[in-house]
Amino acid sequence: MSINFIFMRIIYIFIKALLALVLVWPNFSFAGNVTMPSSLVADTSTFVTLSDSGTTPSISGYTGTLLVSVTASDGNIKVTTTTNLKRASGYCGYSSDSDDEPTDCSGNSLTEIGFRGTQDDINTALATLAFKGDGTTGSPTVTLSVTPAGSLYNSANGHYYKVVNHGSSITWSAAKTAAEASTFNGLSGYLASITSSSENTFIDEKAGVNAWLGGTDRDSEGCWKWSGGPDDGKIFTVGNDADNTTSGGCTVDSGYTVYEKPFGDGEFGWNSNEPNDAGGEDRLHIKTDGSWNDFANGNTNVSFYVIEYGGMPGETATTTGLTTLTIKSVEASESTYNAFDDKQLKGIVEAHNESIKNSLTQSTNSILRRMEQYRRFENNQSFKIQDLKFVFNDRSSDGNIEKRLIEHYSKEIIGKTKIKDYTASYLANLMSNNSDAEYDNWVWWASGSINKGSLNFRSDQLGRQTDSTGFVIGADIDYDNNSLLGFAFRNDDITTSVSTDGTKSTSRGQNLMMYHTLKINNQNYFDSFFGIGRTDQHTDRVVDIANDINVVGLNEARHVFGAFKYNFSNDLKIFNISNYSQFNFGYSEIDGYTEKGTSNLKMSFDDRDLLSSSATIGMKINRSFDLNNSDLLPHLKLDYNEDLTEDSVLKGNLVSVPSNQYSTTISKHFSSSIRYEAGFDWIFDNGWNVTSIFNRLEKDGFGHENALIFSAYREF
Repeated sequence: MSINFIFMRIIYIFIKALLALVLVWPNFSFAGNVTMPSSLVADTSTFVTLSDSGTTPSISGYTGTLLVSVTASDGNIKVTTTTNLKRASGYCGYSSDSDDEPTDCSGNSLTEIGFRGTQDDINTALATLAFKGDGTTGSPTVTLSVTPAGSLYNSANGHYYKVVNHGSSITWSAAKTAAEASTFNGLSGYLASITSSSENTFIDEKAGVNAWLGGTDRDSEGCWKWSGGPDDGKIFTVGNDADNTTSGGCTVDSGYTVYEKPFGDGEFGWNSNEPNDAGGEDRLHIKTDGSWNDFANGNTNVSFYVIEYGGMPGETATTTGLTTLTIKSVEASESTYNAFDDKQLKGIVEAHNESIKNSLTQSTNSILRRMEQYRRFENNQSFKIQDLKFVFNDRSSDGNIEKRLIEHYSKEIIGKTKIKDYTASYLANLMSNNSDAEYDNWVWWASGSINKGSLNFRSDQLGRQTDSTGFVIGADIDYDNNSLLGFAFRNDDITTSVSTDGTKSTSRGQNLMMYHTLKINNQNYFDSFFGIGRTDQHTDRVVDIANDINVVGLNEARHVFGAFKYNFSNDLKIFNISNYSQFNFGYSEIDGYTEKGTSNLKMSFDDRDLLSSSATIGMKINRSFDLNNSDLLPHLKLDYNEDLTEDSVLKGNLVSVPSNQYSTTISKHFSSSIRYEAGFDWIFDNGWNVTSIFNRLEKDGFGHENALIFSAYREF
């Protein structure tokens, strides 16, 4: 085989492949991307630009000259910039395509607009796309479609159309063959079958020419049926009188319109005295005025035909050039919009409450654990951790160091608040009452904790995941026959993720606490606790998941809180058992705040108060084991908690619509919970003490929370 033969064979194959590519190119899918807001909430009594949502309408991935159409189900739409765009037949009042600028697309009373142009010029126009409501419809829609110039999208039925100019006369049969050989966006073509008045109007307005449609009575005179497409074989007209439903054994199919005449009386279909079968006319076409007429297959007066795509069984359009936006018109008389129906928003404000309660609870528990430890050891133990970097002045130069520390942290935490200023002085004075005690009687301690929790997903709420860490440092003094007085400072960081879409709340709490345990006798103890604190909260809320649009917020809350606990202890031969009852309370002032971001869904929230309380009963068992050079004190705890917090109401408004205020009731998701705890204290002869505790909180079917607490101490 010669080289020349092989070379010529390769050239032949290449040309053949190229020709095949050219022949099938028109049938390739037309695909790109359309970006639209996933939601727009606004007062639409005047025109609102869709880009106010935080997402600017745009298209990408398209080439060539395009046709963009925008349709409003209710209300009006417009674009205010049409530079370099071209007019499109049937849109904005234009009866034919033209290279003139479509300035009428900026009118104030249009329900549909359309124009031709390049992708860049179209995006310039879409950035100015605006909507105005009708005053009644609460959830109107705006549908945007992108097709190659010459093709059309009908939002009423979801079908595409193409008006084809053959350039010279074409028979009905040839038009049918050409239509059924074409595809568009993965959809098979067929000569258009019109089944509604709106569809007829759509084709008439967009085409406005004499064009073949898919109807024929060639098989049986006077029995007009659709040929091809999803309506193939369906009878829509009987005889030469369109008012008939049955004639000569031919019956209009159920669900198909009996087309009225004469045309122009508000109905659609056959023109007056049509169909008349003049000269054997058995093919359907639409006239320039939108009426129907029957023509012979070979009539030389028709050079256009209308191809329809869509509705065929098993077919789905592959195009991305179509999207629909549902607008929430908050001012409309039929509007049922409530901002707090958004589960992301409801979840984040509930997380606010929970993080505050969590911070107060963990602060309370850290102090109560310190007092429990004090009773197990029968004295207060010291520690020394080098990286704390505490530097104390000599007592001779500063005899009120505890008071000074309390006053410092009190002022830092409280700041500007309606909570009475005397709280700082009150705590400081309580501490200073024992300032005459020897400095060595005061001991310092520290503890850290890690908490992980979750709230289950339910039909009325998104799931939540909470992670928190905390560190507390305190000082106390053992006085008056094993009674304890002290203060502590705790810092905690809490992160709550709402669902998995990116909405989250982060908070930092700082709490200053004063505590006291009173030994009534060897079996009965009474613990009391009081604290003040501040929580700084930061929110990051997803308002448009599809377009990755977030809004952020920052606020502050201040608290007073406390607890009372009664303990009854009984030493048995092998272990000690303690029964206890506890009451917690807290009052928080939560500042209002306004979210920031580009979205028109950002909210402004009012100030509010949170009054929380809970009651707990429980039992604890512990035992001491003497080991070589150390003592091990394991314990088990079980308690039942009832959350007594009342529902609170949060009010807020959209920043974009300040006149409309919304409210939601924030309820506790669970009222009762059970906590299981296991832990140990390991005391070494060299002065070190290591404490580790694990507990699990079961939230009455709504989720759980796990906590790991660790502390290490060493005597000076």
